[in-house]
Amino acid sequence: MGIEVRNITKTFGKSFKALDDVSLRVEAGELVALLGPSGSGKTTLLRIIAGLETPDPGSGPVFFKGCQVDSKKVSERGVGFVFQHYALFRHMTVFDNIAFGMTVKPRRTRLSKDEIREKVQALLHMIQLDNLAHRYPAQLSGGQRQRVALARALAVEPKALLLDEPFGALDAKVRVELRAWLRRLHDEIHLTSVFVTHDQDEALELADRVAVMNKGKIEQIGTPDEVFHKPKTPFVMNFLGQVNQFHGRMERGRVWIGNYQGVAPNKDCLNAGESNFDSSEQDRSNVAVYIRPHDFDISKAPQSGKLSFPATVTRVRSAGNLVRVEMVTESGEELVAETSHQERAELSLETGESFFMTPRNLRIFPEEHD
Repeated sequence: MGIEVRNITKTFGKSFKALDDVSLRVEAGELVALLGPSGSGKTTLLRIIAGLETPDPGSGPVFFKGCQVDSKKVSERGVGFVFQHYALFRHMTVFDNIAFGMTVKPRRTRLSKDEIREKVQALLHMIQLDNLAHRYPAQLSGGQRQRVALARALAVEPKALLLDEPFGALDAKVRVELRAWLRRLHDEIHLTSVFVTHDQDEALELADRVAVMNKGKIEQIGTPDEVFHKPKTPFVMNFLGQVNQFHGRMERGRVWIGNYQGVAPNKDCLNAGESNFDSSEQDRSNVAVYIRPHDFDISKAPQSGKLSFPATVTRVRSAGNLVRVEMVTESGEELVAETSHQERAELSLETGESFFMTPRNLRIFPEEHD
């Protein structure tokens, strides 16, 4: 079942716009992440899709499989909703929690007790909790409770699955395990799904597409590769992963950082985003230059014809798969680079040493003014 919202606006109080003319289309069988910081509008959008919130009067419609559902109640929309804090019934066993949605259906559509039991057992097997059917929520770990909440949502055979920060209450290791499990599950059942998260790794690993939200708007929507490697706005660039930002300028088709200049390493790094550079002004444009830590070449001499600028090592952190090198440029700008342990040894990257930094990839945006 496909989901579409058109020009949705939602205002709380007299003036706070949680959503500002938002449109989104989720294809049937697709898994889409709504990613953004707190207050960006992602949970409000999810609740409007579910029918738990209503958009402003005169705001755009919500469609399920091409049919408008604005006037339909939550129970009539056929969605399964998974909450961050599980919302399991404490006085019910795991079995009864999963069965609950099936047991409260009208008699004419309700399955028999044997059919419900068979379905619950199949769901318990799917979530790998076959032996815990008679335990209560308080006797389960956080990860187990979240899987029970997901099974309960799936038990009523929803047309779409909506998840609000489904792993937000779990520790880091369990989150990693559960999101891998959820992705495998989605690949098996292909249920149209939308989930809310503020965790960029979660969104990039799980989703088919990611909608990056900020201040009630969708800044960009695309595949994980698109939003990470080809961000359309400075906000998306900053929000997805660590990034180094420099004040620079464009002159005669070359990019400058301080007193150092060179040809941009990739042609699509320029004019990114909707607010493009005016080609007639590119020779006198102040720009913001963004470089991710892993996109630096570190060398003892500048690379000819390329944008290479000197920086001095202030700290080296070698715990982990990569070495993180903190540095400062001649103009006092701080930066972080990542390199391998082998390269660190070959270059003798140590505090106080100076090297030349050459970006392999960068993004350039017009400099924003307040």
